[in-house]
Amino acid sequence: MSLVKVVMIDTIRLIHDVKTIPEEFRFSKSKKGIFSGTINPTKEMRASGRYFPRVTFIKRPMRGGMQQQISIECSLPKLLKGNNFEEVCDTDFDDIVERLKRALWDMGVKWQFSSMIANYKVSRIDYSKNILFSDGVTVSQILRLINSASISSLMDISAGEFRNGGQILHLHTNARDIVFYDKISDLKQSKRSEKRAIENDNRCQLELLDYLQKKQNLAVLRFEIRLNSAREIRNNLRKVGLGDEDLSFKRLFSSSISKSILLQWWNEIYNRIPKMPLGNDTLENLYIGILQNPQATPLRVLATLGAYCQAKLPHYDERFARELFDKRFKPGSWNRVKKLLLESEKPKNLKHLIHIGETIREMRPLRISDYGIIV
Repeated sequence: MSLVKVVMIDTIRLIHDVKTIPEEFRFSKSKKGIFSGTINPTKEMRASGRYFPRVTFIKRPMRGGMQQQISIECSLPKLLKGNNFEEVCDTDFDDIVERLKRALWDMGVKWQFSSMIANYKVSRIDYSKNILFSDGVTVSQILRLINSASISSLMDISAGEFRNGGQILHLHTNARDIVFYDKISDLKQSKRSEKRAIENDNRCQLELLDYLQKKQNLAVLRFEIRLNSAREIRNNLRKVGLGDEDLSFKRLFSSSISKSILLQWWNEIYNRIPKMPLGNDTLENLYIGILQNPQATPLRVLATLGAYCQAKLPHYDERFARELFDKRFKPGSWNRVKKLLLESEKPKNLKHLIHIGETIREMRPLRISDYGIIV
């Protein structure tokens, strides 16, 4: 196994206290006396295909005086690689810092950093992993299994969404968001309208969509834990038995920390998914199993489902059914149709769920080449 380990982080927000107001910002005053200013990528920058961070300056009253902070928010994989299908590794940290400094400079942010970006404090962090499936299963099937977990009391869920035809499962609390979604489907939504996608700033990776859609059996489940405040980051560090004093960028950019937090939450969810129904001979499992048969065609799938449902009827008599069928059509029709019936593949529900945990534990960085894509 490769010694290179993935840092399962996507979006991160860095904050830094400053003594003077950088002249690059323009400010507006709120009713509560809070001054704020932003520097976002221009339309020309976004059109270039490059990825740029969002930069905010906030000046607000606090006990003992005023607090002045600069906030920098960006997706680390998009910053370094131009997309977040690929994932960053421990060894990428210095390159990410340099890329961030260059992007800020190109945006016109010219102030001198009073300390290294590596030491900036993290106030928000999204831990994430792309889970690759190549056996024909769809993300909506996986999400239906996850959605059966009894997790509302565990996570104090204030809102839950299972939407876009089963492409997104979003569990929301005041402090964190837990999101599972179909990465390829979300990219399609973003191509139509960025507002309809769950992820922002997809423009830089839209060129991948055509290649991904050509892979018929490819499915990519995106799993994210979004910790929306420094307090929640500390809570999660304590939850996995790690110290919460140091929230610096350099410390939290860690494969072991990201693995611990993602695994902690995945195990909490996995342990609450009822396992008994996963292998049962239900109509839904039969349908999924038939679709996975290599000889499946639309006609044969529907014929098999119809035969299964008929056989489950109370007091079903095959001889009587055959007689009616052959009389309506012609002798031998029943037996000819029976030759179309397919064997259902054994349910792989549990195997698919186990694969999610194994992918996180493995910590292997996902590369574009893993999708069979060359761009």
